Amino acid sequence: MLLYSLAWLQVLQVALSIFLAYWFYQRFCSTRGIPQSIPWAGVDGKGVRARILATARSLFGTRGLLEDAYEKYGREGIPFVLPNVIAGPEVVVPQSMMDWLLHHPDNVLDQAEVNRDFLQADYTMLHPKVIHDTVHSDYIRKELTKNLSEYTGDVLEEIDYAFRKCWGTDPENWTCIVAYDSLSEIIARISNRVLVGLPLCRDEDYLYSSSRFARWVILEASALHMLPNLLKPIFAPFVTMSDYRHYIKMAKFIIPVWAQRVAAPLADFKKKRDYVQFCLDNANDARDPGERGSDMISKRLSAISFAAIQSSVITSCNLILDLAASPLTPLVFSTIKQEVLTELKEENGSWTKGFLSRIVTCDSVLRESMRLWGFVSRGVLKTVVVKEGVELPGYGRIPCGTKIGVHAYPIHRDDKIYPQANTFQPFRFCKLGDTVTTDDGTTVQQKHVGTPLVTTGNNFMAFSHGKHSCPGRFFASQQLKLVLAYIALNYEIHPIPERPANRWLVGSSGPPLKHVVHVRRIKGTA
Repeated sequence: MLLYSLAWLQVLQVALSIFLAYWFYQRFCSTRGIPQSIPWAGVDGKGVRARILATARSLFGTRGLLEDAYEKYGREGIPFVLPNVIAGPEVVVPQSMMDWLLHHPDNVLDQAEVNRDFLQADYTMLHPKVIHDTVHSDYIRKELTKNLSEYTGDVLEEIDYAFRKCWGTDPENWTCIVAYDSLSEIIARISNRVLVGLPLCRDEDYLYSSSRFARWVILEASALHMLPNLLKPIFAPFVTMSDYRHYIKMAKFIIPVWAQRVAAPLADFKKKRDYVQFCLDNANDARDPGERGSDMISKRLSAISFAAIQSSVITSCNLILDLAASPLTPLVFSTIKQEVLTELKEENGSWTKGFLSRIVTCDSVLRESMRLWGFVSRGVLKTVVVKEGVELPGYGRIPCGTKIGVHAYPIHRDDKIYPQANTFQPFRFCKLGDTVTTDDGTTVQQKHVGTPLVTTGNNFMAFSHGKHSCPGRFFASQQLKLVLAYIALNYEIHPIPERPANRWLVGSSGPPLKHVVHVRRIKGTA
């Protein structure tokens, strides 16, 4: 019996050794069928050892790999392979091939598949239907974007409430805040004012879980990426356990709202524009009773809360750190204040859609911060989904399953595209209006002219580019511009000597989570 047990133990050891050897080869050594004519970032020559080292370096050194390869290959119009120890190597094509990249239909090069894989969304977003169907994109396009102007008043009210609570109203003393934590709470309050409305958007327990659901999704997805597909369904519940607990806590608040809506006559809540009502109406229109269930609606709400909150938290935190470190911030705030007050006067004090489109200084400041600090390095990345692969002109066939695209980070930091590209220049994307004197001697300030934050292009891919540009960018733009305008009108930010660096994990980066900033309410605004 003992010999039998030892024999099985030896078999298991051999099987495990074979598995680990195969896992190591696939992750560090294999070229995944990518043509040899395409050079690898960080690899000089054709040695396997160099590719292993470059792949290992990608865990925390992707920025350096990108910068070096862009200088060596990208600037010269040559594609290169970017190692990725988590999700596998990517083929990065030069900016000149953007039209080729965007030309292919989704059944050949699929951008949505990249997003699903990046988040391991089948496991991290609670239910595969949440990420695979069109309910979220329908809500963003048909509800959020279409009715942005109708949400403005509520968003403004919540911004005022959130900042007073989180940043205080003391005009005499500086208030110490942890930038990431305070903005996480502020953005969660603002987003939930739209998603669930009053009074739930001010419930502290609901807000806590809403702001923390999928907060660590990049780490969770990275852990799942390291597992074979066969083991992911087994280990995913343990990896995502914290998020599931937050979902359960959120569901306890959503279920009573759902029950009230389902029990009442349809017309009673038809004017409600929150996410729960949209899901119910959408299920009725689609004649899908399964979509009317509290479980599915709660899961969808958790996932869209992540989408609405986390990216805006990172963006706003980056912005605050940029402003705190910039010597131009007093000028930025005075310019925004003047612009806001001038445009408000033309709108009789109303924060209308037209007013928001004309405060272009806010667009420029936000656009510049996002240019420098995108939370993913990629700009337009797609997965080859056609079985026979796709021909990359001049370099051979890229196999099915390979990710291919343009990375934004090196383009956004290119001095030939953006002079002094590594410097935060808040007025980069706008032209301040000149002061002119009319015939009667009156001094008039001409309007500023600038590029809207939501505008994408080959040189600006913070929201990606092409037909699959982020559909939520219009809502995010409104939210972020209102936040920036409110800060400029009501707060001072104490200068810091240097902007702290963001931290990288493969192709993702984020601001330091515990960096402290000091703020103070402007006298007369409390």
